[in-house]
Amino acid sequence: MRSSEAFILGSIATAAVAWLWGKQIGEYFGTKTDGVRAKAVAGMRAVDEAAGQVLDHGGDSLRRAEEFLQDTKEHVSEVLRAGQKVVHPAPDLGH
Repeated sequence: MRSSEAFILGSIATAAVAWLWGKQIGEYFGTKTDGVRAKAVAGMRAVDEAAGQVLDHGGDSLRRAEEFLQDTKEHVSEVLRAGQKVVHPAPDLGH
């Protein structure tokens, strides 16, 4: 038998099996993979929750960092204004 004849015969046999027992095969594999699919869903849920917690904590950290930077900016501005007052030349009194 040539390979082309074997391929055609295999295709016909596969089509016949799918036509005759396709629904039963699908149901069989559906029930056999329920546990695996349930574990995959639970894993995805756990990743979703963990990612949400990490991102929430990241948001809190960013807010604290923003507050720190704002406080630092205000402090630097105050120090620079005080330095300007000290360094500012005295007014010329006509001498």
